[in-house]
Amino acid sequence: MVIEQALFHIIDGQQVAFERKFYELSDVFRHAKGCEKFKLIRGVENPKVYILQIHWESIEIHTDAFMKTDEFKQWFLAMKPFLSEKIQMQHFENTLV
Repeated sequence: MVIEQALFHIIDGQQVAFERKFYELSDVFRHAKGCEKFKLIRGVENPKVYILQIHWESIEIHTDAFMKTDEFKQWFLAMKPFLSEKIQMQHFENTLV
């Protein structure tokens, strides 16, 4: 398993609209092959910052399969108007079992 962490910087005043749109389109993750679970969390000190955390079966499923789907591309286009910066993405793995 690999954990994707994507950092979103949202245009000030667009947080509620971003959250609504994200949840409206969140089936893209629910139905994605290899997506085990996901959550969107908002910053406390800076509520314009969000982290999307997704657990994937493997990094290849995420980068080589999911990110090339039309569903992901449509989701990204819907999210893009809310972004004040480019999404910063990293992948992690558990160190303790």
